[in-house]
Amino acid sequence: MMHFTDITGLAGVAFAIYLFILRYIYFPRVSSRTKVALTGLVLIAVFLPLGGLSIAELLRGISGDLSIASLVLLSAGLCRMLLPSPAGRGIEGDGSCTSGLQIFIFFSALALYPFALGLGMFDPYRLGFGNVWFVAALLLIALVAWLKQFTLVALSVSLAVLAWSVGWYESSNLWDYLLDPWGAIYAMVVLVKNGVVKLRGIVSR
Repeated sequence: MMHFTDITGLAGVAFAIYLFILRYIYFPRVSSRTKVALTGLVLIAVFLPLGGLSIAELLRGISGDLSIASLVLLSAGLCRMLLPSPAGRGIEGDGSCTSGLQIFIFFSALALYPFALGLGMFDPYRLGFGNVWFVAALLLIALVAWLKQFTLVALSVSLAVLAWSVGWYESSNLWDYLLDPWGAIYAMVVLVKNGVVKLRGIVSR
């Protein structure tokens, strides 16, 4: 019997695959019935065993579980694509809210991955095993983000701490709830791309 952590982990991967298809394959004027049918086909395809493992299981084995922050980013993107304006903007924000979460993910990755891979003597990954001050700092970040109306940052951090406290994932480290390599790479690429676009705009003036 499949464990709860396996179900949620595979569901996260399936959600990412579905959103990728929705973003790059769907056409703007397809009917709702077609969207429902395609959704069902996608979910069947990603869970269909191929040589003993499904596509979702293979991808999960490579990437691990998606972090809460990545799932929140995916959900914000889904709202933006599916919900008409201004409803989609009401959930996702005007763009600054999503950018705030991307910046949070980027700097969190800078704070974790270089040191966890051996840069320096301090390993911040150890803080994720229940360090009280680390948890308190995250909750403070969530509070400040909420007050500054960076809703997605506050939501991501709060949900990550909550999921970690109940053991939602297989990992017992809070960092794995906050961050994953795919989300970090995506945030870095988007921020660099946006920075280049702004720089070109300034230079061309």
